[in-house]
Amino acid sequence: MTIYGTFDRDPHSPSAEPEGSQFRKVTLAPQSSVSIYGTIDGGVRHLTNATVAGSVTKIGSNGEYYNNRLGFKGTEDLGGGMNAHFHLEAGFNTGTGALDNKDGRVFNRLSSVGIAGPFGSIDFGRQPSVACKAVYAYEPFQYRYVHIIPLAGAVAGNNDGQVSRPFGTVDGPRFSNAVQYFGKFGGFTASAEYAMGEVAGSSSNGSAKAIGLGYTDGTFSIGGAYTRQNPNVATTGTPDYREQDQVTFGGAYKIGDIRIAGGYINTTTQTTVTNQAKNIWLGARYDFTRATSLTAGYYRTTLETSAREIARRNLLIVGATYALSSRTSLYADIDQAILHGLVSLPPGRQTRQTGTSIGISHMF
Repeated sequence: MTIYGTFDRDPHSPSAEPEGSQFRKVTLAPQSSVSIYGTIDGGVRHLTNATVAGSVTKIGSNGEYYNNRLGFKGTEDLGGGMNAHFHLEAGFNTGTGALDNKDGRVFNRLSSVGIAGPFGSIDFGRQPSVACKAVYAYEPFQYRYVHIIPLAGAVAGNNDGQVSRPFGTVDGPRFSNAVQYFGKFGGFTASAEYAMGEVAGSSSNGSAKAIGLGYTDGTFSIGGAYTRQNPNVATTGTPDYREQDQVTFGGAYKIGDIRIAGGYINTTTQTTVTNQAKNIWLGARYDFTRATSLTAGYYRTTLETSAREIARRNLLIVGATYALSSRTSLYADIDQAILHGLVSLPPGRQTRQTGTSIGISHMF
């Protein structure tokens, strides 16, 4: 989700890095720079009823708390408030060192180049979707624990040739081959994107288009996005492109050391029977001190076919962090998911999964 650069700070800034990070900068020429940054997360997670076989304990992950990443950002000042910029970001598994995807993409998380100015920023390539960026503003954990919390998999994005999630849309939350606009005007943000499907004989197959709008005054935030895409929903080798619509909206309120956030995602896919995936959530974070925070959230996900519920997941998660420094934090969480319908183990029977995680996250 590219928390650093894309969300936390102004994406048009030549140095949109996390607060407190020590980045290595290499000067290429006057008014040009390249930044190297990243995060690495290591820990242990235990989950009961992970499969029919039982529980599992693991270390290997792409980052339980923060997704692992190694990134490169560069900007060139063009004068007149304009700049050219690029952004490359790779993800990796802590336990094995492997890439975070099975398709062998080195810069799976982000690969874009663009130009920015007073009008905003226009970028080309693979990047987080408009819906992904909209949800960040009203997600209680702001895309931490993305492998537990369903929203990163629910927001619109490329399926990259496969449909693997029982909830949400297809494998998101990024679009490849996309052009995206992002503009900030006072407290308002506006965004739009068009992702080319690049399917011979059709301009719509595999494509996507979206718009987003948000507002914040520093205390109250509200936003939303609409996405229309035509993913391949086939489960066999024969492609089957279908229209898919997604609407998301939500808000957050921060007063003192408390932040409350909630939102909604509804995704409808037009197949032989209409499929609907709905996500609704509410949560809060409390900062006890500058170093210690506690966040809790409730997430309800349902999957419907022809208005009949066939699967449901209720998730409650509580997570705590303790900052050892501005770049290093200890984290721990406990979460419980109750599964119904076709996702229960075995299908048709309720399953209760309890997970615990503990680890360390470091930014560089």
